[in-house]
Formats: sequence, C-alpha cells, structure tokens
Amino acid sequence: MTTLNFFDATYLTLPNGLKVMLCPTEGTTSFVSMSVKAGHFYDPENCQGLAHLLEHALFLGSQHLPKPNSINDLVERHGGAINAWTAAEYANYHFQCPGEALSTLLPAFADMLRRPLLNKQALVKEIQSIDAEFHFKRKDDLRRLYQIHKETCNPAHPFAKFSVGNAQIFNAIGDEALRGMLAGFHQQYYCAANMTMCIFTANPIDDVRQLVEKGFGSVEQGQQATADWPAMYLDEQKGVQINIVPLQSARRMIVTFPLPGLHNDYRVKPLNYFSHLLGDEGEGSLLAFLKAHNWVTNLIAGSGIEGDDYKDFNISFQLTREGLNHREHILYALFAYLKLLEQSLEEPWRYHEKSRLNDLAFQFEETPKLLPLACEYAQHLFLYDFDEIPFLRVSDNGFDKAVLQASLAHFSAHAIRVKTIAPGLPVDRQCKHYDAHYSITPFDTEFLDSVAQAEPIEGMFLPPPNPYLGSEYELTMQVPAYSKPQNLIAKAGLNCWFAQDHDFASPKGDIYFSFDTRGFTDSLPAVGAKRIWLACLNDELQAKYYRAEIAGLHYRLYGHQAGFSLHTRGFTNQQMLLATQLFEAIQTIRPSQEQFEMRKAMQLQNLQNALLNKPTNRLFSRLSVLIQRNTQAPVDLIKAVEQCTYEDMLTYADAALAEFYLETLMHGNWSPQEATAFARQIEQQAPNAVSSPLSRQVSLLPTGKTLVHQVPSEHEDAAVVLYLQAPSNSDHDTIMCMVLEQMLSAPFFNALRTQKQLGYVVGTGYVPHNQHPGMSFYVQSPTHSPEQLLDEITRFLFEQLKDIDFYQVYWNNIRQNLLKQLEDKDLSLSMKSQRLWISLGTEDYHFDRNLRLAAMIENLEFDQISAYADKLANRELFGELVLFAQGKFDDATFPSGLRVDDITAFKELTPGH
Repeated sequence: MTTLNFFDATYLTLPNGLKVMLCPTEGTTSFVSMSVKAGHFYDPENCQGLAHLLEHALFLGSQHLPKPNSINDLVERHGGAINAWTAAEYANYHFQCPGEALSTLLPAFADMLRRPLLNKQALVKEIQSIDAEFHFKRKDDLRRLYQIHKETCNPAHPFAKFSVGNAQIFNAIGDEALRGMLAGFHQQYYCAANMTMCIFTANPIDDVRQLVEKGFGSVEQGQQATADWPAMYLDEQKGVQINIVPLQSARRMIVTFPLPGLHNDYRVKPLNYFSHLLGDEGEGSLLAFLKAHNWVTNLIAGSGIEGDDYKDFNISFQLTREGLNHREHILYALFAYLKLLEQSLEEPWRYHEKSRLNDLAFQFEETPKLLPLACEYAQHLFLYDFDEIPFLRVSDNGFDKAVLQASLAHFSAHAIRVKTIAPGLPVDRQCKHYDAHYSITPFDTEFLDSVAQAEPIEGMFLPPPNPYLGSEYELTMQVPAYSKPQNLIAKAGLNCWFAQDHDFASPKGDIYFSFDTRGFTDSLPAVGAKRIWLACLNDELQAKYYRAEIAGLHYRLYGHQAGFSLHTRGFTNQQMLLATQLFEAIQTIRPSQEQFEMRKAMQLQNLQNALLNKPTNRLFSRLSVLIQRNTQAPVDLIKAVEQCTYEDMLTYADAALAEFYLETLMHGNWSPQEATAFARQIEQQAPNAVSSPLSRQVSLLPTGKTLVHQVPSEHEDAAVVLYLQAPSNSDHDTIMCMVLEQMLSAPFFNALRTQKQLGYVVGTGYVPHNQHPGMSFYVQSPTHSPEQLLDEITRFLFEQLKDIDFYQVYWNNIRQNLLKQLEDKDLSLSMKSQRLWISLGTEDYHFDRNLRLAAMIENLEFDQISAYADKLANRELFGELVLFAQGKFDDATFPSGLRVDDITAFKELTPGH
C-alpha cells in the first residue's frame, strides 16, 4: 500500500522564487509535476489557443535535446512517461520514471521548460496536429457543451476565450510573428515566480533538492501573473435556461449554481458536505424521489468548472422521456431538498459521520494515483501557504454552522443556470467552432420566486445513521497456508476459492462471483434480455445498498461473455453480509414492468450512442466482437433489445438462474474459518449451481492471409486498425508480442504522427483477447483515406520488422521496462485480488504467470527476437485483420485482402479456439 504523509514533506522556495514540494513516498517510481500560471486565460485576444500551442511546442526540442519529441524518447527509454495539459488558469507538465532515472530526466525536463527552440518547421507540423485535435473533437458533445458554456458567460471574462486553437487562427498570424508571440509568452510566464513544482519520490530528499536547485535555480525570477478578472456571469446570464441539441441520443438537465471559490475552504469543506447529501442515492433521497416518479435515472452533484476564485456547482440529472416534460417539478424537488439540507445544519452528527467516512477512506486508501496528485499539489502551491498544504487532504472535521449557512446562501434560485440537453429542443443559434445548436432564455421571475419558496416534500428525508459504518477495523491473524488461493469447495457446478492478504495489512478484501449460464448466452435475444435484467437489478439495488457504498463497501454487478459477475470490495467488516444479501437478491428480485420499460429505453439509448463513438473506438469495439466469439456488436444488440418484452426478460432470467456454473474467490482480511463458513453459506444459497463452465473461445485468424472488415461510422475521420494475432497463447508468443509492441510503439508514433502528421490519434497496443496475445497499430485521420493510412502503417511496420536489428541498442532498456512491469509487486490489495481472479479464469493455478513471463524475458536473446520478427515480416506467423472506417472519403476498393464485413460470416470463416 502506498502511503503519503504531507507532514513529512520538505517545502522550499528557491532564491529565484520557485516554490517546491518534495514528498517522500514508497515504491520505486518518482512522480514530477511543474505547474505554470499560464493557461488559456492569458491568451492574447488575437491568438486564442496560444498557451495550448506553446504546451505542444515545448516538446519539439530544447537546447540540449534539439530533435522533436527527444524528451519523450528519453523518458520512455528510461521506463517512464511524460505528458502535459493546458487548462484555464494553469498549464502543467509532468512525468513519472524509475527513481534511479530521476537524476537524468529532471535536468532534461528543466531544459525543456527553460530553453525551447521553437523551430519554425516543427511548429508548422504541430499546428497541423492541434488542428487535427480540434477536428477530432468537433463531434464530441462534451466539447460542444463547453463551447456553449463559454458563449453564455461574460464575454469580458477570459473563460469566454477559445482555448484549443486551430490552424485557421495560427496561420492567420504568420510563421515568424507566431514564433515571436510564443517566445514572448514563454518569456513572460515561464519564470520562477510563476511556476511551482511537486515531486513524490523515494529517493533521498537531499539528493532531489540538489537536482532541483541545479536544474531550476537559474530560471529567471520574473513576476507572477495577475488575475484580475471581471465576474464570470453577467446578471442577465443568471436565472436562465439553455437548450442544447446533442449529436448523441441524450436527455440531461444540468442545474448550475455559480459560486465564489468555496471549494478552496479546506477547513470546513462545505461543498463536500453539500455534495454528500444532494448526491445521496438511498431511500428518502432526492434521487429516490425523482426515480419513483419516473423522471430521472441518475443524479450527480458537485461537478462543474472551477478556478482560483470561482466554482460552478452542478447537479446533473439524467432524464427519462417523462422527466423531460417535468423539468419544473424536478427544480421544485431540488429546492425542497435544499431546505432539508439547511435543516441538517441543526444536527451536526451527519457532518461528523461524513468526516468519519473520509477518515476511513484516507486512513486505508489504496494506491492513490500519484501523478495526478502531484499535478494537483503543484497547483495548490499557488493558492496555499506551505504550512496549510499538509492539511488539504485531512478530513473535514471543522463543523462550522455559520460557514455552512453562508455557503448555502449562495444556492439561490435567481442565480441558477439550467442546461437541458436533448434532441428536438427549440433552439435559435449556433455556437462557434463546433456548430452546436442552442438557445438561452430567462426564466420567469415569478417561477423562480415560487421555486425559491419550495417546502420539503413528503417522501423526501435526510439520511439516517449509516448502519454499515463499523466502530473497529482490525486485522485478522495470518495463516501461511492461505497466502495463495485454496479451493474450499470443488464440486460439479461450484468452485469456491479463498486466499488471505499477507501483503497490505489492510482491513479490506474482495469477493468475486462469476455465473456462467447458457440461459443468458445462447442467442442474441438472450443477451439483449440479460442487459435489461442487469440494469433493472442495479436500479433495484441502488437505493437499498447505497449506505454500504458510502461506508466503504462497494459492489458491481455486470455482464460478461459467458453470463454475469458480482464483485464486492472494501472493508471486510460486514462485507460477507453484504455479499450474501446481494447474492440472494440476484436470485429472488423480479423487476417491475415500470423498471423494465425505463431500463430498456436506457439500454437502447446507450447502444445507439455506441454507434456514434469516435472511429477508433468503434474499430476496437468491433475487434473485440470479432475475436471474442461470445461477444455481440451494439448494432445487433439494438434489435434484440428493441424486440425484448417484459415477459421475455423474465423467461430468460428464470432459465439463466435455473442452471448455472458458479465460481467464487474471497481474498483479503478474513480468517480461514470465516471463509469456509461463507463458502458453505453460498453453497446453500446456490442449489442451481450444477452446470459446467462455458468456453471463452477466440476466433483464430488464418496465417498468411489478410482479412478486411469495414465498420460503418458517421464520423468524417477515416480510421484503420491493423491487428496482428499471435499463433498461440503460449508464454513464448505472449512475450514476443509484448517485446515487439514495446520496441515499435515510440517510433510508430513519431513517424506517423509527428513526422507525417497523419492524424491526432496514432498509437500501438498489446492486445490480448481472452489471454490470446496480439498487437494493434492504429491511426485516425481527417486528411488521409483508409487506403493511405493502411499503406503507411504496413510500410512502417514491415520495414521496421525487417530492420529489427536496429533496435538492438535499445533492447536492454526495453527488457528492463518489461521486467519492471511484470515483476512489480501488486500496488494494492484490490489489484492483487483482480490478478488472482484472472488467474483462476485462465486456469493458472500456480498464480505465477507474470513471474514465468519475466523469467523468459530475462533469458531472451536478441537473436530470438530478430528471428521471430523476420517470420512476422514474411507473413509466416501471425494472422492479420484490418478494420477500417471510411469517414468522408470515397468508398473506393480497399487493398488486397479477403473482405468480410458481415459479423456472422466472419465468425463462420474463422474457427474458434
């Protein structure tokens, strides 16, 4: 378990004014983040997107690493990863690497930030990349919504600026003038007084301090950027309703309360408390009330844009068709619940219970994502004094009624901004850049007055004390024999496994159940019925077990190729009780007709939206369908779900539960006696566990042939995925796939994206399907046809494979990177549970697959890699599948290969294994 103690951190300010936080942590990886107060708010009016372009430009070469993307190559060769982002007020640059590489990479990182070359030729190509990114997002509903948000706020506030930039904007400036603007922006904002740094590392802090001082001590001091912005919203932009027509099928209502920077109050944390109650999903909650009226299916409270001195507090409702016509009633219910929230301030125990829940979450936190956390804390150094930083993650124990009341007073009916997102809404304008249609109109003042006076409604009430919140969380005694999974029950239809946690000293655990059942898998209508049934069950369980969720007892009920699974995780205290309750509910709940109709509509909406995903997403989704034989495509499932009746769903569910194969794993802080008793209880609760496990077959592609499959897509971009399937699922084929993908990944990206500018989405991946190894190479492009993309992919790939000896100089680094991935200890108890569960699914009863692969890589000679690559290059070894989306390009004849567009025909052509 990774632990962080910010009280042990070292905080320093260099003589030039750069603030630095050095935090000791465990593990072998270091995490570095530099925050620069130079986000898009600081863009000049005549070159919006300049901050974003500069972020990209810093990767195009610096004084000591002059070639484009040399910093990326250097970091990757040392087993790390580097990236950056540009937000509203800040830009951030960050990387992670093995601790021993920090002394090499931190100086290179400093060079990149301090001395960019801003090469004109490289900039021209990067502008093409940003333009591709812009076009890539033009059909993204979230990006379209964001642009409408900008156009409906104060035009004098910098939030209204277009943050991304595109070729039209940049090319209008001219190459030389643009380079001058970038250099001026860099000189003004990339100075020590305007930068802060956070490093999490297990390296000796004094050594890291010296590296920081040497690398960044000579950065010019400069001045911190001032942020004297006007109000985010004008009076006429409050108390308004905004209609938005989306591309995807969606019905949402987002109620926004514009607030000052209340999220920065780390002592009382008022917005955390308000989100906790408004987002409650238990009985009596706002969500439960609205669901009972069939108006909404989901609710999220607390999200929204935020900055140093502003915060949008959003309450987002996923609407039903009926709810779309009852938006006013939903607003009344919301303000009625706000009245209850105000009353809760007279009963501090709810605030203290929330604090207790936060204490438990922090005390037993499993593997916080340290790179995002380093980015977060680098930015915090701008806002808080050093002596405040350690308290930011400490629980909100500072109940202060006056502060909470003052904060709640900002939740005014007359200030709300209500966005409704649905097809067919009346709209009268179109936003810039993304062409989304919307309208903005004021609410009637009398209506807002009446909403503000809404009184508590019968059926809505504040949550009672949480029955799942334990008083003690103790560790059980370890028994060596159970350090690996042991089979407690093994009989026809049922296998129950148990392993103790001997690594993490945490009062937590995981329980997995997998139901293999033909009743839910032997036909498309059965799979369609399963989707609706699982959605209905999740809906039924949501309110009943929400208290368990917020007490650190989580569950997930989901479908898989052979049936469905239940997974519970969290504190072992009362988890067995929750698991048996859920297990019983699965077998006894019969959803209502109303639930069926609501969830059927939602499943259809989700499946239809899946057909509007970006081309590369569509291609990889279809790849899974083609290779995993028991997986169905959304386009086929739509018909099955549409035709499913309530009686059909119940019939299929009854058949599925009448006979199934059940496998379970219990791993964590339990004793063998508790696990045995639990297994016996499951045995009694599962009299219908009498079947055999179902196959997880994959389609075997023919060697020496190329199959070609087109996926329809409404997106204008073309896309190609070349999938190479290994001849077997042996350990040898697995490691060869892993090695070759690692070797080719960075050169592929550099050649096809950076140099040839084929598109914004370019990459490779190691792709195992049901543990059968393979590799993928993909490009999505607004400028090149599928034929051109495939030609570039195959030319690069087979030229590189034939010249694989060139990579011998990198082999040791690649070997070490792969060994680190395979030999790394599990980072959390849940990760270990998942690994053990996957091992059971693949019948790896020694639970040592990663160690076997690591040993093979350790002993692998480059001559073996060269020989394997040669066979692959000669098309003698792997099966090949090309998936493509045509985009806006003419439907010309695709290059040679056996064209099989029909999914059923494809599976008939490729035998299962």
